[in-house]
Amino acid sequence: MILLNTLSLVTSLLEVLLQGGAIYGWPSLQFVLMQEGYFALNCSSNISNATTCSSGEAKFNLVFAMAITGFMISAIPFGYILDRFGTWTSRSIACFLNTFGWTLLAVMSPQTAGLLFPAMIFIATAGLHLLISNVQLNDLTTNFKSGYNFMVTGAFDSGVVIFFLVKLAYDNAIQFKTIFQFMACLSVFPWVRTFLLMPKNKLLVEENGKAVKFGIFEVLHLAKQTRLNFARKAKVQFQANLNQNEISSVDETQNTEMEKTLKSCLKSPLFWTNLMFISVGNLRFVFYVGSYITWISQIEIAGRLDFFTNLFSYFLISGGLAAPINGLICDAVIKYNNSPEISPQTRKLRGLFVSILITGTLEIILNITVLANSIYGSLVTLLFYRSFLYGSVIDFIAKAFPMIHFGKLFGFTYISAGLFGTLQYALFLTIENLHLFSVVNYLLLVLCVLSLIHPLLIFVKAYTCKTVNSEE
Repeated sequence: MILLNTLSLVTSLLEVLLQGGAIYGWPSLQFVLMQEGYFALNCSSNISNATTCSSGEAKFNLVFAMAITGFMISAIPFGYILDRFGTWTSRSIACFLNTFGWTLLAVMSPQTAGLLFPAMIFIATAGLHLLISNVQLNDLTTNFKSGYNFMVTGAFDSGVVIFFLVKLAYDNAIQFKTIFQFMACLSVFPWVRTFLLMPKNKLLVEENGKAVKFGIFEVLHLAKQTRLNFARKAKVQFQANLNQNEISSVDETQNTEMEKTLKSCLKSPLFWTNLMFISVGNLRFVFYVGSYITWISQIEIAGRLDFFTNLFSYFLISGGLAAPINGLICDAVIKYNNSPEISPQTRKLRGLFVSILITGTLEIILNITVLANSIYGSLVTLLFYRSFLYGSVIDFIAKAFPMIHFGKLFGFTYISAGLFGTLQYALFLTIENLHLFSVVNYLLLVLCVLSLIHPLLIFVKAYTCKTVNSEE
C-alpha cells in the first residue's frame, strides 16, 4: 500500500503537468499556429506577419476565451459526476475528451482551422477534471494537505511547458502534425492511471489514517467477482466505508461538519466571497494571457516577439516551483495556531486567511505592473500569482467545507467564474477596436481591490471567535 500511495501521489503530479494545464501555454501555441497560417486566409498581410491581422488575432483570442469558459463551465457537471458516480466514471469521460482533443490537433490544417475550437475546449476541459480528481489524494498525506494541494495546482500551472515544448520542437523543424500525434499517444497515460492508481469511487481513509485498498486492488477484485455480485457488494461496502471515513476524522468538529448539507454550504457568506475572489482573479489572469501578444506588440518591436513569447513560457513553467510556497505558509500558520483554546476549523481559517491575502496582494501588484508597461515585473508577479490563485481557492473549498461536497462546490465555483471570465473577450475587443488598454486595466484594478473583501471576511471569522462554523 505504501508503494501504491507513493506512485499515486507522484504520478498525479506528472499527469497534471503533462495533460492538465496545457491551455495556459496558449501564447506559445498561438505563435506556432500563426506561422502555419491559421486564421490568416482573410488577412491582407503576409502570413508570417499574421500578428498584424486584427481579424486573425480576434479569432485566436476567441479560441482561448471559449476554451477557458468551456473548461470552467464543465466543472459543475464533472464535479457532480465525480461525487455521484465515482472517480473511474468521471475520469473515463475526461480521458476520452483529452485523447479526442489531441487527435483533432493532429489532423487539422489551416483549411480546417475551425477544429481548433473543439480541440482546445476538450483538452482544457479534460485537464481541469484530471486536476479535480487528483485533489482527493491529499488524504494520502497527513500534515501536508495544503502542501499537496498547492503542488498539484502548481503542476497544473506548469502545464504551459507542453505548448512551449511544441513551439521548441516546431522551431527545430519537427513537423506540426508529428508533434501532436505524439501528444495523442501520450494521452494514454491518464487512462492507465485511472484504473491502476485511482480509486473506483472516492478515496476512503480508515481510522488509523491508512487508505482503503484502491486502484489495482479494485481491478483485481473486479476480476475475481461476477459483475452483478460485485456491483451489489461494492455499493454496500462503499457506503459503509464512506460513513466510517466521514465520521472518524482527526478532530471532533469534523463530525459536525459532515452533517452539513450542500444547501447550508451554499448559504455561507464565505462561499460567495470566495466565488467573487476567483471570478475576478480568473478574469484578470485570462485577460493577461489572452492579450499578452497584443500587449507585447504595442510596446516592443516585432523582432522581439518570439523572445517575449518564450519568456512568458519560462516564467509560467517556473510557477510549479513557486506553488508549494503558499501551501507551506498555510500549513505553517495552522500549526502555529495550535492552542487548545482555538478550534481546528478556526486554525484552518487562519491559515487560509494568510494564503488568500497573499494571493490578493499579488493580484493588485500584477495590475500595477501591467499599467506601468513593465513586462519583466508583470511576468515575475504572474509566476507567483498564477500559482497561488487557483491553489488557494481549491484549498479553501477543501478546508472550509466538507469534502463530501467538494466536487459540487468546486464545480459551481468554476462554472460561475468561467461565465464571468467570458468578459475577457469583450475586454479584448475593447482594446483592439477602441485602443483603451489602460482603461480596461484600471477597471480590473478596481475589481481586484474590491475582491479583497474575501480575505477580510475570513479574518473576521477566524479572529473574532474561537469556534467558527463554515456555514456562518
